[in-house]
Amino acid sequence: MKLLCSLFFACAFFLFQPLFAQAPKTIPAFTFDEVYQSGKFNSDKLPKTGYIVLDFYDPGCGHCQKMGAGIAQNLQKLKNVSFYFISMNDKPYVDGFINMHAKALKGAANVKFLFDSGTQFIEKFSPSNYPSLYVYDAKTRTLVQHLDGEDDVKKLLKAVGVSN
Repeated sequence: MKLLCSLFFACAFFLFQPLFAQAPKTIPAFTFDEVYQSGKFNSDKLPKTGYIVLDFYDPGCGHCQKMGAGIAQNLQKLKNVSFYFISMNDKPYVDGFINMHAKALKGAANVKFLFDSGTQFIEKFSPSNYPSLYVYDAKTRTLVQHLDGEDDVKKLLKAVGVSN
């Protein structure tokens, strides 16, 4: 019986841990592969002004596609925001995501696509839904807002001080 109770509590802890996981208050150190350039991208290369948005997404996710399209449609209003789209999917899937839903993002000066070949993003940021967007103040590196599972770009625009 004691073993059964221990097993129950262990399972409950792991099942409900995402409910209690907090978005990091400051940007943790990370290194990911760049999708469209050879080499690595690490957190030391993040800008020091404006806003930083880390968007953990899955190219096949409908909410991610809608958010990506919304960001692409509003890119001209978001010049003070640096976007980092992070996926655990290979380049062909990222290409499909961009070509079908967010063409304006490809080649944009304030947008980078990164590949997490392991589970680094999940371990450091504890996302519980796709997309999971982390909005940070670039100067202080502090969290402004975490949007988890959100597909309404208006909430992102509000977080970075842009009116629709």
